[in-house]
Amino acid sequence: MSNYLLFNGEFHEDGDALLQLSNRGFCYGDGFFESMRISNGKVLFVKGHWNRLSRVCNFLRIQIPVTLTEQSFNEYALALAHRNGLKNARIRFQGYRMGEGRYAPESNLLGWSMVCQELETSAYTLNKNGLHVAFCNTHTINPAPQSSFKSSNSLPYVMASMFVADNKLDDCFLLDPKGYVSEATGSNVFLLKENELLTPNLFYGGVPGVMRSVVLKEAALLGWRTTEALISKNDILAADECFLTNAARGIQWVGAVEKKRFYKRGAEKLTAHINSKYGLLS
Repeated sequence: MSNYLLFNGEFHEDGDALLQLSNRGFCYGDGFFESMRISNGKVLFVKGHWNRLSRVCNFLRIQIPVTLTEQSFNEYALALAHRNGLKNARIRFQGYRMGEGRYAPESNLLGWSMVCQELETSAYTLNKNGLHVAFCNTHTINPAPQSSFKSSNSLPYVMASMFVADNKLDDCFLLDPKGYVSEATGSNVFLLKENELLTPNLFYGGVPGVMRSVVLKEAALLGWRTTEALISKNDILAADECFLTNAARGIQWVGAVEKKRFYKRGAEKLTAHINSKYGLLS
């Protein structure tokens, strides 16, 4: 991480003691987070990130302070990157319910922090080597209203990342209780077969990623049919391409699942299109 962070709108040095042990995010996972990308001094897809933040707060009944608006949200992120001398950065916004109390909160006001990490390039860069991915067999993603946002309770993804490390993988597919693909550890999943782009229906537990929405929109403009559907293990093994998406990294292509090998031509085309359309190459 960089030298400075934002805590409830004020700059602090990284390493300052800011959270009390009674913090509800720490004690109960009573909060959420949002990851964004700054390229060439601009927050990408800021409206999508703000809309998701607003939806999460509405669902959790957390009150957004009047000082935090879509405009100030954008300005805070840019100011943080500037304070750290960065033009290209990954921003993590962490929100939590302020106040104390046990399960019943004493306050519903939003508390928040922002940290940033330097990115090497302004443009999205496709990975040189394809990811080695497998199906997680230690636990499932259970569809529920709260599975539609990035909760501070990230145990399913922590356990999935341990599965990845134990099996010397790059990522894994998380499945719902019926065995359908929900998402990867921190990304949405896409399959390309001929001229059709498929992604798991969010009903089955995946997070509605901001980059997921961008990919569906831009793929349609490239002339691909886009479908949200039930995705089985066999569907993945029958695809021509498979790739993962999130707002910080963009598109990352999968090279192998079990004995199946995948192409990357569509992922290359889509990455180049997004970089060009959103002016990320300069």
